[in-house]
Amino acid sequence: MEKNTLGIDIGSISTAMVELSPKGDIVYSSYFFHKGRVKETLAEALAETSIKDIRGIALTSSVPDIFAAGERYDSTVCIIAAAKKLHPEAGSVLIIGGEKFGLVSFDNEGSYRNYRSNSSCAAGTGSFLDQQSQRLSLNTIQEFCATAESNTGDIPRIASRCAVFAKTDLIHAQQEGYSLAEICDGLCAGLAKNVADTLFTSETPAAPMIMAGGVSRNSAVVRHLSQMTGVPIGIDELSHLYGAYGAALLHNSAEKPMLSLFSADELFAAEKKEKHYHYEPLELRLSGYPDFSSFKSYAYRPEVSGITDVETDIYIPLEKDYQVYLGIDIGSTSTKAALLDEDGSVLAGFYTRTSGRPLEAVQSIFEAIDDITRKENCVFDFRGVGTTGSGRKFIGKIIGADVMLDEITAHARAAYELDPEVDTIIEIGGQDAKFTTMKNGSVTFSIMNNVCAAGTGSFIEEQAVKLGCPLKEYSKRAEGIASPLASDRCTVFMERDLNYYLSEDYSTEEVLASVLHSVRENYLTKVAIEKNIGSKIFFQGATAKNRALVAAFEQRLGKPIMVSKFCHLTGALGAALHLIDEKITETSFRGIGLYKDKIPVNSEVCSLCNNNCKIKTAQIAGDTVAFGFLCGRDYETKKFVDENKSGFDLLKERKRLQVLSKKTKDFSFTIGIPAALHLTEELYLWKYFFNELGIKTITSEAYKNGIREGKKITGAEFCAPITEIHGHTAYLLEKADYLFLPAAFEHGHDKKIKRNYCYYTQYITSLIKSMNNIDKSKILTPVVHSLSGVNRMKKEIYRSLKKITGKISFNQVSAAYEKAAAANRVYQQRLLALYQDRKTADGINVILLGRPYTILSAAMNKGIPDIFGKEGIPVFFQDMIDKSAEEEDIQALLKAF
Repeated sequence: MEKNTLGIDIGSISTAMVELSPKGDIVYSSYFFHKGRVKETLAEALAETSIKDIRGIALTSSVPDIFAAGERYDSTVCIIAAAKKLHPEAGSVLIIGGEKFGLVSFDNEGSYRNYRSNSSCAAGTGSFLDQQSQRLSLNTIQEFCATAESNTGDIPRIASRCAVFAKTDLIHAQQEGYSLAEICDGLCAGLAKNVADTLFTSETPAAPMIMAGGVSRNSAVVRHLSQMTGVPIGIDELSHLYGAYGAALLHNSAEKPMLSLFSADELFAAEKKEKHYHYEPLELRLSGYPDFSSFKSYAYRPEVSGITDVETDIYIPLEKDYQVYLGIDIGSTSTKAALLDEDGSVLAGFYTRTSGRPLEAVQSIFEAIDDITRKENCVFDFRGVGTTGSGRKFIGKIIGADVMLDEITAHARAAYELDPEVDTIIEIGGQDAKFTTMKNGSVTFSIMNNVCAAGTGSFIEEQAVKLGCPLKEYSKRAEGIASPLASDRCTVFMERDLNYYLSEDYSTEEVLASVLHSVRENYLTKVAIEKNIGSKIFFQGATAKNRALVAAFEQRLGKPIMVSKFCHLTGALGAALHLIDEKITETSFRGIGLYKDKIPVNSEVCSLCNNNCKIKTAQIAGDTVAFGFLCGRDYETKKFVDENKSGFDLLKERKRLQVLSKKTKDFSFTIGIPAALHLTEELYLWKYFFNELGIKTITSEAYKNGIREGKKITGAEFCAPITEIHGHTAYLLEKADYLFLPAAFEHGHDKKIKRNYCYYTQYITSLIKSMNNIDKSKILTPVVHSLSGVNRMKKEIYRSLKKITGKISFNQVSAAYEKAAAANRVYQQRLLALYQDRKTADGINVILLGRPYTILSAAMNKGIPDIFGKEGIPVFFQDMIDKSAEEEDIQALLKAF
C-alpha cells in the first residue's frame, strides 16, 4: 500500500492540514482555529487521520517548533506551488492570512517575479476582522461574513489602518445609525482598501489574480477587492488550504526518506523546554479592593428590545417613590447607566453589551429599569437624563437627553464624588485608554490613546476569547501567576509572542498574566505621563473589575490603586451627578417607554452646502430627530447654519488680506502651486510674484482629498504632510500646465545658524519626480530656501522660467520678486493688526501653535478652529502675534500660575 504525505500549515489563528496521495490526490483536509492551543487542537485533528499511512510530514515555515519529524518549506513558496498546480495561468496570487497579507507576481512566462507584503500591523488581516466581529458580538467569523454579504444598503467609511481607528469609526457609524450589516460590510471594505492601498498603489495586479488564505472565504472582502483593483479574483474550494497543500506537493516532488510512524505522539518533540519568567506573580499588596456586592444583583433578559442580557444591580432597598437622575454611558463595547436619587445616592446600576447597536442597548436598559419598578413596586420620576461616551450625541438626540457630556468631564466628576482628594485617573476602556490628572476636583491634564489598540480593554477581551478563558474568570486565573515578557508595541506583536509562549509549553494562565503586563506597559508608555502620576490614583472603567490588572499597575507603580464598586459605571455616574450640579428639574427626556417603540433610522444627504452631509433621521412619536449635520442646523431649518459664534473665521480672514493687483496675463500657460508643506505659508508670496510677471496661477487651497489620493501614488509609508503634497501635485498637474515645486533646504539669513527643513521636505522635489507617469519637464524646481542668498534664489527661478517662456529676463524676475516680498511684508503687518483688532479684550483668545501646513489647511487641522468658534472663542495663528508682546503675555501667564 502506497503511503501519503501530510501537509501542515499553522498560522497565527488557524491550522490547515492536507493529506496527499503519491499521485497528488487530496485524501483528507482540515481547517480549524487553534485559539493558541496549537499542540492540543492539532493532536485532536490528527486523530481523524491514519498516521500509519503517512510516509512524510511537510511543514510550512510558519509552523512552530513543536515537531520531532517533518520537512519545512517556505510558506510563500508553498502557496505559490499550490496556486500554480491549480491555476497554471495565474498572473498573481493575493495572500491574506491571520496576521499578514502579500502579493506574489509572475512575469509573462509565468515565472516568479516579486513578492510584496504588509508591515507588522494587524490592519488588513484576518485578525483584524476577528477582532471586529467579536466587538460586534457575532459568534463566529462565518456569521460576520454572512452578515456583511447580506448588506443591501450604504456602507460607512471605516478606517482600517489600525484596530483603534476602525473601532472609532465603527462607533461613529453606530452613532449615525448604520445597521449591523452595513457596518460589517464597511469593515470588509475598509480591510480591502488597506490591502489595495498597500499592494496596488503603483500597478494593477496581473490577471488572472488568485486569492489564498483564510480571508479568501470572506466573499464580501473578495467582492470589494475585485471592485477596487478592477481585476476578477479567482477563489476555489482549497484557497484557505494552499499553504498545507503546497507543502505536501513540494514534499511529494522531493526525494525524502520515508517515515515510519505508529502514533500521532511520535510527531511531537518530547523534550521539556526551560521556562523563563520576567514578572513576579500578580498580587494586590497595597491596594484595597471592593467586593462589588449590591442589595440585589441579577441578569435581566429583555423581552421586547433586548439583544443581550442587562447586568442589573440594585444598591439599596427601594421602598418608596423616587425623584431620580439617569446617566447613560454609551461606549464602544458596553453601555452603562446609573440611576441616582436627588441626593446623589446610587439606587441602581446597569451594564450591557453595545454590540454595534447602541439604540437597542439603551432600550434594553430602559426595559430593565421598567422591570425594577414593577418588581420593587416603586415609581421613578425622572428629573433629568444625561448621556456620555462615544454614542452620547446619537442617543442623546433620540431620547431627549438634557445634557450630552464628554467622557473626560463625566469620569472626573464621578472620581471627585468618590474621593475629593483624587489626583490621577487611569481609565482603560473598550476602544481607547485615557489618562487624567486632577486638582481640587478640576481636570488639569487629560490625554487619550487613539493610535494603537494594544492598550485597550478590547485587546484583553480578545485574548481571553482566543485563550478560551471566560472574562469573569480572567482575574482569578491570572492572580498569583508569574509570567514571561511579551511585546507591548502592537496587537500583532503581542499575539505573536503569546502564541510563541503557548507553543513553548507556557500555561494559559501564564500567558493570561503576560497579557495584563503588556497592556499596562502599553498604557504607561503610550498614554500616561508617568512622572505626572500622583499619589491618589483611581482606576476606572469596567477593566478595573479585573483584580489582576489592578495588581499589575500596583506592581509597576509601587503605589496603592483605588477601585470603586461603581468603577464600571463611573462615566454614567458622572453624567448623572452633573445633572444634579446643574440643578436640572425640568427634563426633555422622552421616557423609558421608548423601549417599546420601533424607532426606524433612515439615511439622506443634505445638499444645502458643499459639505454634502450624510445625515440620519429617526422617527419618534411623530417627530423627526436628525443628526450628522456638520453645520449643526436643525432638521426643520432648510438653510446652512454658520455655527461660528465668535464672528471670526481664521482662514477666511487671512485670505481676505491677500490682495493681488490686476495684471494683464502675458503668457497663455498656467502654473500650479501646491498648498502643502512649506508652500502653505508662502502661497501669497508666490501668487503675487507670478501675478507681477503676468502668469496665471492655480492653487490647491480648496482641495480636501490630498492625503487620500496621495496614499494611492506614494508607493511607500510617509507622514501625512508628505503624503498630502503627493495628492496636491497629482491634482494640480491635471489642471495646470506646469507645477511650481521649489526646493527648500535651509532657512535663515545668518549663515552660522542652520535651520534645516526635514529630510523629506528637502527631497520632496525628487520624490515627486519619481512618481509614475509624471512628465518631469512640467515641474519647476528652483532652490528657493538655502544659505546662498536672495540673488542666487532669483537666478534659480529665472532659469526655471526661461525654459518655459523663452523671453523673460532676469530683471523682470528680480523686480517681481522684490514687489512680492514687499507685499508679503505688508501682509504680515496686516495679520498683526488683525489680531489686535479682533481679539477679545475680556474673553478667551486661542493661539494655535504648529506647522502652517497643518493649522492653515482645512483638510489637515481637523476642524479645531471651528470647534472653538462654536463656543464663541476666536482662534488665531502664531504668526499673528507680535513676538515682543507674545513674550510679555507668556511671562504674565507664568506669574499667574
